[in-house]
Amino acid sequence: MPELPEIETIKNGLSRFILNKEIKGFLIKDKKLRFSLKNLEKIKKDSFSDVNRIGKMLVFSFAKNSSKLLIHLKMTGQLIFCPGRDKKVLLAGGHSDKVSAGLNCENLKYIRFAVVFKNKDKLFLNDARRFAYVKLVKLEEFLKIEKKFGLEPVNAVFLLSDFIKLIQKRPRKNIKAFLLDQSLVAGIGNIYADEILFSSNVNPLRKVESLTAEEIKSIFSNIKRILKLAVKKKGTTFSDYVDLEGNSGGFLKLLKVYGREKEKCFKCGEKIRKIRVAGRGTHYCPKCQKN
Repeated sequence: MPELPEIETIKNGLSRFILNKEIKGFLIKDKKLRFSLKNLEKIKKDSFSDVNRIGKMLVFSFAKNSSKLLIHLKMTGQLIFCPGRDKKVLLAGGHSDKVSAGLNCENLKYIRFAVVFKNKDKLFLNDARRFAYVKLVKLEEFLKIEKKFGLEPVNAVFLLSDFIKLIQKRPRKNIKAFLLDQSLVAGIGNIYADEILFSSNVNPLRKVESLTAEEIKSIFSNIKRILKLAVKKKGTTFSDYVDLEGNSGGFLKLLKVYGREKEKCFKCGEKIRKIRVAGRGTHYCPKCQKN
């Protein structure tokens, strides 16, 4: 699943191509989305004024309407931008299904939803396993949804003092589960949680209440450092995540533990182990993260 750096990359890419273009209409190919065409009628002739991100979710704002369009790609979702006057495909991000090289706007197999612009450009949600969701919500509902998300770790307002307060509220959680809890810190997923804990020399099974002041400070610093670096590198690519131009994320080469089970630790030479923590496969070094 794309995490904060990947979604930030998608947001930045889309902002270059879809803003301030008049929306002609929408295509709904999947009843599971539970969209009402009547509700979408009021968005016609409007345009996207901004694309933002909350955690791992994209938030599209409109120029004339206060409603928000929310898209979460989940496991297999793709946002694919197709220029109206060119058959070239620009993948806005997500999973390319290992066929992006031969993909074009006429052979998308798993279209669930599309935004059609007046100039014939299109933005498709393509999703083989149908886990991704799209919601059109009124501003009041959006504000309620927004409150369910925790602190944004790449924002300047993400302060150590606030992080310490969160730590104090969840003393019995193990630190891996804490980092994955989107109501506490938004956007961190499995990949970056493992990388943050390795860089902090903290075992993923440690209870939050057992962490020292220095360890808490180290985790906080590594959250900011690693996520900002991953955004700069346009995220991590494992099987088939690509950005708007079809480029792979550059953070893959910088991973220290995630996906490296039984390989030697770059710090000490011990073999990286993989265990189950908080319901997720978790990679760590048994020597460097012994505590």
